[in-house]
Amino acid sequence: MLRHFTALVFIFCLPFVAWGQTVVEVLAGADQKLLAYLASTQSLQADFLHEQISSAGRPQRFSGQMALARPGQFRWEIKKPYSQLQLIQGTRFLLYDPDLNQLTERTIDEALDATPAGLLLSSGPKAKALIEQRFQLANLPDRDGLQWVRLSPKSKGEVSKALLEVGMNEAGELASFFMQDAMGRQSRVLLSNRQRNTSLPKSLFEFNPPEGTERLRQ
Repeated sequence: MLRHFTALVFIFCLPFVAWGQTVVEVLAGADQKLLAYLASTQSLQADFLHEQISSAGRPQRFSGQMALARPGQFRWEIKKPYSQLQLIQGTRFLLYDPDLNQLTERTIDEALDATPAGLLLSSGPKAKALIEQRFQLANLPDRDGLQWVRLSPKSKGEVSKALLEVGMNEAGELASFFMQDAMGRQSRVLLSNRQRNTSLPKSLFEFNPPEGTERLRQ
């Protein structure tokens, strides 16, 4: 089950903590780049490097490839240190683990709209509206050669006890994520070899499990 709680679920589908770093109050940089990026992105393909750190400080590192196509198509494929495929097909989420020979399927509800995955997968105008409706944006000081923006949820409760920061490069491209959930688990994602708004084959977001695969529904 630990392997099932990896890249896509942790990175994109967890609710978003007040953070100790000083926030730049005047919004004039990365926030506008992020809004423009979301409004104009129809597809994205990239390599990823993902470091996940537990609340006890133990790191795990994953690498692989991701792709998305609006509306509602997402692929996150871990290639190292093991193989795992995660897909979003509209309201359907699939997780395939070849080592366990298992395919887990679940239905995604409207709560996805409040997550990074929901924002990335929405059409351009909807993504911008969702950000402005659900999150307060604040620019942070530059670090690691990137401009950073924090998305703080406007809602109360458990969702407000998490953190999302997005790093944009000088060209206005999405380059990195930093996340911390309500339990203190941290996740850093770097995207490289990015290709945006290219034609992606429909087959990239389809999956037919091998014969004999165990199917689980949640």
